Amino acid sequence: MFRIFLTLAGFFGCSGVILGSYSAHGLTKVLSPDQIAIFKLGVQYQMYHAIALIGVAILTKLYTSILLTTAGWLFTIGILFFAGTMYSITYFALPNIGTAPIGGIAFIVGWFLICLATWKLPAK
Repeated sequence: MFRIFLTLAGFFGCSGVILGSYSAHGLTKVLSPDQIAIFKLGVQYQMYHAIALIGVAILTKLYTSILLTTAGWLFTIGILFFAGTMYSITYFALPNIGTAPIGGIAFIVGWFLICLATWKLPAK
């Protein structure tokens, strides 16, 4: 899982920087300020959780835990559903089909699982 989560973190981090730059420079002539704010919210959450995936990758290298692995996959799902929805409703003008809350819930549960997993770690 270490390699998978680090690869995903690199991909989401790289694409987050590209999308953030695009929103600051390329979208100002195409989207309204409200739409750009929504797009940037997607970038922001994508970047937060790309960094979180690095942490999860490191933890999975140190400890074997289904909770940590699940948290990593939930962060990935959260990025795709939450940030993906922000991008699709602004840039592609697709209707909001309600997938952002699924991504948000995935983020919340992922963070909770990290709390639970680290609480269960053996004491030194």
